[in-house]
Amino acid sequence: MMPYVNEYDTPDCKTLAETAKKSIRTPESLGLDRCIQCGACTASCPAARFTDYSPRQIVKKVLENDHSVLESEMIWSCFYCYSCNVRCPRNNSPVTIVQVLRQMAINEGIGIEKLGYFLEIGEYLAENGASKVPGAGIKNMERDLGDRWIGMKKNLEFIRSELGLSSRDIRDTHGEVQAILESTGYFEREKWIKAKIQEKKVNGFLKTDCSNNERKSGDFGFESDREYTGQEAFTI
Repeated sequence: MMPYVNEYDTPDCKTLAETAKKSIRTPESLGLDRCIQCGACTASCPAARFTDYSPRQIVKKVLENDHSVLESEMIWSCFYCYSCNVRCPRNNSPVTIVQVLRQMAINEGIGIEKLGYFLEIGEYLAENGASKVPGAGIKNMERDLGDRWIGMKKNLEFIRSELGLSSRDIRDTHGEVQAILESTGYFEREKWIKAKIQEKKVNGFLKTDCSNNERKSGDFGFESDREYTGQEAFTI
């Protein structure tokens, strides 16, 4: 079992629907039981246009108490834009349900490798008091945003100087962020996640090494293999 699993986040219920409704993430107004499977959520979903993601199907599986949904790749395609929630005529929120399902899957060690991408964020936040785009994300941004973004990133120090900004946007939090992450059990969770990822890799379930010590590109790598040298990722 994952350390510090919050019973209010993923309560122990008889059905997936009850778990979703009773999670602390879920508003009391959730219209899960009122779902008419009209498909408005999927029709308005940006992710559904480019992947096989279907919020309508996910809600259907939850209502049918089909636990196979926890092992479905679909639950990892949502990026929380809430279009489904806005368009639903019954005030249902597939995006909220997906959040609960992801946590349930993680608690069982399912899809745990998906979190490898994000581990660098917490580590950087604890050290510097500010967040950053993970290295693997930088590679995607290079591909999607092109030469203009790359040029801006290469000249970031000069641009910041021209704007009268400091050379690095790092906040001195006097260790407060580190203390908060420690007290909330973040590092214990991170340790558990890394161990689970390593376990899957050793057992041959993962072909990609997501070790924090290796600087490889890819879905779970932490550093981009960009050809240019440059500054740290933008802080956000």
